[in-house]
Amino acid sequence: MKKFKVLIDILLFITTILLFDIELIGNLNHEILGITLGILIIVHIALNFKWIKQVTKNLKKVNTKTKIMYVTDIFTMLIYLGAIICGILISDKIFDFHMGSNLYVVLAHLSLGRLAIIVMLIHLGLHFDRMFSKIKSKKLKRVLYTIYIIIILLIITYFIYTLTHGFQWMYAFGNGEW
Repeated sequence: MKKFKVLIDILLFITTILLFDIELIGNLNHEILGITLGILIIVHIALNFKWIKQVTKNLKKVNTKTKIMYVTDIFTMLIYLGAIICGILISDKIFDFHMGSNLYVVLAHLSLGRLAIIVMLIHLGLHFDRMFSKIKSKKLKRVLYTIYIIIILLIITYFIYTLTHGFQWMYAFGNGEW
């Protein structure tokens, strides 16, 4: 079961990263991967439901790190849910709700998609000790954690840049027309 959980987590990570570059994978594959991501999230939640139920029941009694992880997990789930719902609304290959030209739904999808990756990386960072439990050297763990934080900061900076310099913002807040 543990190997299956790890496989699901790896697939969630890879799928989330692949979804970022729609130009690379194409619109149809983006929509298929978005649906796949939704299914993987449901499986991930089901596999971790015992922990969710236990922490929910004992939220006042658990330690601070567990509370932070719990709140981060809820925040992560809501952001992914929002990105998926907006993605379905603007879909033009698998679904067609004719909202692909709605600038604000597109911007919400783009913003939530980037935010989803950021909170996923925070989620992973909170599980850092588990991911590297086999490494005994505290110094090596500190170095890996520092590298991880630097990578997260670079990714966040890149996402903010691409989001704020995208053509959608020009149309939403500039002189362009959609």
